Amino acid sequence: MLSKQALDFVLRITDYFHGHWEDPEWGKLQSTQILLAVAVRDLAAGIQDVEFRAQMQGAADKVIAKSSQVVARS
Repeated sequence: MLSKQALDFVLRITDYFHGHWEDPEWGKLQSTQILLAVAVRDLAAGIQDVEFRAQMQGAADKVIAKSSQVVARS
């Protein structure tokens, strides 16, 4: 699960985009893919099935790692 500081950061970022940028393409950029994957990872923490939770969080971790590398290179 995300730390309080990390969750506050994600909430501030998503609040900013909601109020300042309504783009139908939102979510397709690598930076927004990271935000979506962080949200999925956090929500998956509530899944009771341990195996399925691990699959969801593992998939989110892959998206975060891949997208972070792309963002860092650009």
